[in-house]
Order: sequence, then C-alpha cells, then structure tokens
Amino acid sequence: MLDNLTSAKKLPPSEKNKIDKTIKVRKAGQADLRELQHIGVASYLPHYTHLWKDGGLDWYMQRCFGDETLISELSDDNIEYYFVRAEERHIGFMKLVLLKPVPDSDIRNALYLEKLYFVKEWTGKGVGRELMQLAFKRAQELNRDCVWLTAMDTSDKPIAAYENIGFTIHSRARLGFELMKEEFRGMVVMTHYFNKIG
Repeated sequence: MLDNLTSAKKLPPSEKNKIDKTIKVRKAGQADLRELQHIGVASYLPHYTHLWKDGGLDWYMQRCFGDETLISELSDDNIEYYFVRAEERHIGFMKLVLLKPVPDSDIRNALYLEKLYFVKEWTGKGVGRELMQLAFKRAQELNRDCVWLTAMDTSDKPIAAYENIGFTIHSRARLGFELMKEEFRGMVVMTHYFNKIG
C-alpha cells in the first residue's frame, strides 16, 4: 500500500512543440493497480490541491486511489478504468460506472462518467473530447439512456466544454466532504441523453 499517495513522483513535463497527437487508450485490469495509483495522483494534484483543508488531500487520495479502493474497483464488473497514453507515457485516465441512476430523476438506466483527469500539460488539448466519445460508445453498447457526470459549479470552462458536446445541467448538489473547503463543495449534475427522455 502506498504510505503517502501525494508523494508520488510527478510525470516529466512534455516538450510543448513536440507533442505527439497519437493517443492510445487501454482498459485497466487488476494488474494495473500501481500504474493507476500513479496516474491518478499525478493527474489530480496539479489541478485540485487548493480545494482541501489540512489533511483533506491525503484523505481524498487514499479514498480514491488507496489499495483497498482500487483493488475492489478493478474487480468490480460495474466499473471500468481506462488509461490514456501519449508520448510513451500515461497522460490521464477515465473511470466509468456502467450502471448508476441519475440523481434526482427517474432515469435508472444510465452510465456515470465519474472521473476524467489529465496531467496538466495535456489539459485543454482535446483529448477529453476523444475520451467522451468512448464513454458515449460504451453507453450505447450497453443500451443506456444517458451518460451523466458531475462538475464543480465554480468550473466555468469544463461546464462550457461539456455543454459544447451535448450535456445539459440537470440539477445541483453539494458534496458532504468535511475536509473540503466549503466554497468548492457545490456541484452540477450534467446529463447527455441519447433519446428524448430527459
């Protein structure tokens, strides 16, 4: 087990003028625990450290990327993790929950896109849009009615990006994480329906 997940080494910076646009996506398996922990921490820390009170970041890293959590999730048929790779290294990952109802709705047959994180130098380069297409494809293969996700209500750019690919704000929620700063707990639930039922 990683004693301190937040101490994982950062991925080396890419050379901005030599970015290889060839993206490879691979489904993670049980043998990928350490790789998943590494890219999880490396893609989370640069973006979200400021959200947490003292002790909160270590708690959240353990909650999401600790051995017990990932061992359980990697063996759960309802959860899929995907690595995103470019320039001969992992640059991000996506987590899908294949069947999870949309909160505050009657829509039970939905796929939840729980996490989509990239290392900082690959943020905003269009890779997220490609991964969204994979999420949509998986949802359609499973005959889901929609894909849903949550975003911080203070994150204007990501919300706009999701709206640009067909998501709409369905409802609002608040996270109950006591170790998260109060001003960052507001969330929007966003949905993308394949049929006009939402």
